[in-house]
Formats: sequence, C-alpha cells, structure tokens
Amino acid sequence: MSLILSKKIYDLKDLPKKTGIYYFIDSNSIPIYIGKSLNIYKRVNQHLKSNTQKSNKLKSGFDHLRYLETRSEMIALIIESQEIKKNKPIFNRKLRKKKENININSFTSKSGHMGLKIGKNKEDNLTSFQSTNKAKSFISYISEKYNLCKKLNNIHLGEYCCHAISLSHNIKKCGYEECVKEYNSRFYKMINSLKLPNKKFLLIEKNNDKPYPFVSVKNGTIEGYGYLNSKLSDYRTNLKKLEFITKDELIIIKNYYKKNFKSLNLTSIV
Repeated sequence: MSLILSKKIYDLKDLPKKTGIYYFIDSNSIPIYIGKSLNIYKRVNQHLKSNTQKSNKLKSGFDHLRYLETRSEMIALIIESQEIKKNKPIFNRKLRKKKENININSFTSKSGHMGLKIGKNKEDNLTSFQSTNKAKSFISYISEKYNLCKKLNNIHLGEYCCHAISLSHNIKKCGYEECVKEYNSRFYKMINSLKLPNKKFLLIEKNNDKPYPFVSVKNGTIEGYGYLNSKLSDYRTNLKKLEFITKDELIIIKNYYKKNFKSLNLTSIV
C-alpha cells in the first residue's frame, strides 16, 4: 500500500469514522501533529473541543487536516510511529505524554505455584494495559483458557479457587493443592503463547476483510507491513518496508500481539 493521504480537509464532516492516522498540518504544509485512531472523525473532534494547553496551541497552529485509512489498528500504529520519526511534528515530540500503564507480572507463590499479579512494575512484565479493568479481563480470559487458578492470579477473592471446586465430589480443592509441576506446566504454556518467535513470520489480522492486513517480522525486527490478497507467497509484492528500523516498532507489535493474539494468525515464512 502506498502512503497516499487524502486531499486537504477543511470541513470535519469529510473525515471518516474509520481506523487510520490523521495529520494536523500548518499553512506551510508541515505536519505539526500526527495521531492514530479507531475513529478518525471522533478523535479529531476530541482534539478540537478540548481546552487543554496542547489542544489550544494545536487549534491555533494548524491550517488543514489530512488522513489515511488503514482498516487496521496494527498497521496504523506502525505508520504513526514511522511518520512521527519522518516528519518530527512539534507537538508529538515535545508535548506527548505517555500514560503509565498497568502491567501484568508473574510471580512464584510460597507453595511453588506460578501466578499473575497486576501492578506498575515495568521490569519483565508479560503485557500491559491502560486500565486495571482491562488487565483483570485479560487475566480472567487467560485463566479460563489454560485452566489456571484465578485466586493464584489475584482476581478471585474467595476462600477457594473458583475453577478448582469439584461439585460432583462435594469437595473444595483449590489450585494451591494441585501438583506444582502439572499446574506450572499449564502456566508456562500460557506464557509461551504470548511470545513471538525469533524466525521470520507474518502477523495477519484474520478478523479483517480481504485484503488482509499483515506485518512482517524478520529476525527480531519489523521488516514492513502490507495487505495480503490471497496467496501467502504474494506478500513480498505487497510489502512496504520500513524507512526507520527501530525498537519502537517491535515493542508496538509485541504489545499489540499480547493484547490481540485471539484475532491474529502467526504464520512462518521462508
């Protein structure tokens, strides 16, 4: 996909309510702010209706808007990162603040069982979310998928693990009482499902319509992105390689995969 932006936008009604990136551009045709959104129209309006210092400067400094529809949040994130590096918009560089994320870390209980906990520890975190509720929802899902104890994972406050109560035998057996080796094997299987391999592969958004958005990962770096019509072998023809190879894009894709792995196909390529 070539990076072809829309024509100059002066009327907000011309902005799509779709996923993509947007540009605030000054009278010299220089981007002063670049962002991404699942709803470009809604996000731009939020900027313009806000009364923060940043928004007021943005409103007084831009002349028109442009946008690029991507149909994919994954690709929008990559393009946003690349375009900021390329254009160096003044408001992205100086005034962009990163909200401190809620992280999920693993730990070993006194019994030897592995568990998950929510906190702000950035070291060796498995994944991160923008809110505690989203983090709890993820832990609940992953606990059910791999039959892990929600009490060990710190989201069940009852006396016993909600998954380990055997009603048929009328006993209350918690995950703490399960064999450590057997329990931890499921836990490590869960952790491994969140890791990306080191070899060359494509991340394909299977929930999208054709052409399918994809990102190409090669030897631990993001090679590029594109849209796949049919044959997997055709990906090279549709691959747009990154202009700037940095750790940022890899971190973006790792985090995106951890949060959205249910909707992604990880396919090895030669």
